[in-house]
Amino acid sequence: MTKVGRSEAHRRRVPAIAAVVALFAATPACLAYDGPTFRSGLWKFERTLETDGKETNRLQASGLLIAREMTRCVDPTSAMKAQFTPFGACKPKNFRKTDGGYVFQKFCGSGAPIETQIDVRGDSAYTLINEGNIGKMSTKETVVAQRVGDCRHTGS
Repeated sequence: MTKVGRSEAHRRRVPAIAAVVALFAATPACLAYDGPTFRSGLWKFERTLETDGKETNRLQASGLLIAREMTRCVDPTSAMKAQFTPFGACKPKNFRKTDGGYVFQKFCGSGAPIETQIDVRGDSAYTLINEGNIGKMSTKETVVAQRVGDCRHTGS
């Protein structure tokens, strides 16, 4: 290849490389996960629901019973990423990092926003609180999660 041919090829590559760099620089910050990270393993979850300040064991919207306690093998970081990511009609907004965790709102359709607070206690425990309204009724969901051990793997 002659010097002129190499120079022409170089001139074509520079704009392509610049376009790729500009694309990554323009990627929205919301796509980068900046939330808490937790250790995978056996986790215990304790969940409570309140409607108008009174504890209940049923989901207000559907009337279904909830499991108040559950212990299972999970990767809580993956589940937490879902809290920070738009899903269906729900869009998280107004993120604030606090001394002990995170606070943000989820907007789902035309309904009132759901205020979410996540208090992080290291890589092995957290409390998640969702508060909002269904019509004129106030609702509050609290999940206290703690890693209780390693998962047992069964061999084949």
